[in-house]
Amino acid sequence: MAKNNMFAKLANNIDEDLNELQMPTGALTPKQFNSSLVPATKTAIALNDLFMIPIDELIPFQRKGDRDFSPWSEDEVKSLAEQMDNEGAFEPILVRKLDSGKYEILAGEHRAKASKLKGLKKIRAIVYRGCSDEKAMDIFLLTNLHRRATKISDSIYGWYMFSQNHPSIKNNKDLESAIKVTDSVGTDKMPVTLTQYYRYIKMANLLDTLIEALDKREISLRVGYELALYTHDEQKMFIPVLSMLTEEKLQNIKKHVKEQNLTLSTELIKDLLKPKKTNNYDSSLRSGLAKVKLTIKSKIKPEYYNDINDIINNALDEYLKNNPIYKNVD
Repeated sequence: MAKNNMFAKLANNIDEDLNELQMPTGALTPKQFNSSLVPATKTAIALNDLFMIPIDELIPFQRKGDRDFSPWSEDEVKSLAEQMDNEGAFEPILVRKLDSGKYEILAGEHRAKASKLKGLKKIRAIVYRGCSDEKAMDIFLLTNLHRRATKISDSIYGWYMFSQNHPSIKNNKDLESAIKVTDSVGTDKMPVTLTQYYRYIKMANLLDTLIEALDKREISLRVGYELALYTHDEQKMFIPVLSMLTEEKLQNIKKHVKEQNLTLSTELIKDLLKPKKTNNYDSSLRSGLAKVKLTIKSKIKPEYYNDINDIINNALDEYLKNNPIYKNVD
């Protein structure tokens, strides 16, 4: 009997930290759970648990680096708060417990802010068990990338950080394996191709001003990638002429500078971007020469064809004498 009491006491103390948290409203207690509704299996195990976490015990993700995904505006957070009822956000946030006792938000920081603004004390959260730093980073990045498909700066930041978390990616298979699409993002479609992935990584080298220009659609992704191949000092030289840049023009500038062994400068860039002068009377000249050919056939005998150059030059000189406006024309 004493032995049974000991096991009962141990069972009540298992996972003490998580048991202190409230189960969400409407969740089934162990007594309500009907095991007959679940097919018998020896492989199904619980990886995470759904709890009501005190909002004051939440902290933002701690490994964001020097940048971050673009934050919501105060109005957007306020709007989300107004949509919530007293139960809070329907979709739970994702967290992992730190050694400090705090819960680090892996996904759902704006939902947490809106819940706090609503005046709620607790929030639904899925607690990840045994979540490594690498896994936590993947969850943070991929959930944000999946939700923020419209902002280029978020794609640049997210995929660059993902590459730092997975430095061994070399091909499509590596990329797909690292993303683990279905589990992490909730879609069977790859969110990026390998080419797009490498372009986003390279564009992390862009100046903030140029990344902002990408978000505002002032320059294209291809222009952004070409600019990312330059140093920061060189990128600054292109800022005054952003509206004039195309992928082809940037490639031509690079080729010209290399072939001529020139030093890049804003003045040189402006000069190379100037439209090339075209002979605006080329088409008229071609048309005129065609008429001259017909005139020769109709008015000059074949035996004089050898003298045709002299005949035309003499006729042109005579015409210019009588029409001074055409003198000294290049």
